[in-house]
Amino acid sequence: MVPLADDTARHSAMQSLPRTLSTVLGLLVVLLVCAPAAAGERHRSPAEAHYSQGMKQYTLGHFPEAIEEFEKAYDLKPEPIFLFNIAQSHRNNKNAERAMFFYRRYLEAEPRAKNRAEVEKRIKEMEKSLAEERERLAPPPVQPVPVAPRPPPPPPVVAPLPLPPEPPPPVAPPTTSAANPGHGLRIAGIVVGSVGLAGIGAGIAFGVYQANLHDQAFRGTFDQTKLNSSNTFETIEFISFGVGGAALATGIVLYIVGASSSGHDQTVSFVPLLAPGMGGIALSGRL
Repeated sequence: MVPLADDTARHSAMQSLPRTLSTVLGLLVVLLVCAPAAAGERHRSPAEAHYSQGMKQYTLGHFPEAIEEFEKAYDLKPEPIFLFNIAQSHRNNKNAERAMFFYRRYLEAEPRAKNRAEVEKRIKEMEKSLAEERERLAPPPVQPVPVAPRPPPPPPVVAPLPLPPEPPPPVAPPTTSAANPGHGLRIAGIVVGSVGLAGIGAGIAFGVYQANLHDQAFRGTFDQTKLNSSNTFETIEFISFGVGGAALATGIVLYIVGASSSGHDQTVSFVPLLAPGMGGIALSGRL
């Protein structure tokens, strides 16, 4: 027969075997889970490391530190998502101008971004907020201090002079209108025509300025404000050309009618003068 002590030892060994196997299996699972994570940490690029650190700072609300990490990641690997994260950090850091700058850079680098509508909406909201803030902080207009008017000086005391002898009644010369009935119409035609030329000159100036604004709106970063201003000046340009052309035509008609009603030939020549921002007319001859 086997001794009783050997049976007890064998029974204890059989009971501890499952616990030992469980411990070994647990260690193997830990090694299998942690080994890939450790390998990923070793093989992660510097850009990904800065991105991961930036996300941690962003989650903690440390937005200046997050911006610094995202910028370092973009320097190493210029991916558009880094620009979006920089813009988000600036927006949460209450720096709307820098946030709009990086939102626009993100849309330029990623024209087909899925969140394009959301980003453009945020840009418009920040532009409106900045405009309201500037209006709120603008100093109020300075009102002029009223000045009391000075009383007029007393009239001087003048001694009465002896009355001169009455002169003979003057002979009235013939009036200009009677001698030259079309003179007033010709003068009016010249004035109205000059105004028309000035309007055309202003239209040219507005056209040049509108073209410059249109080019600036699409040069580099797209600027919606300059494009709206360009459209406004284009409308003013068309109005200036229309009003100026109508006034010029009216002036020519008035001058022709005035010349037709006069009794002698007129030797007046019109020379239009146009330059950017101005218009005029030069006359030579007799009115």
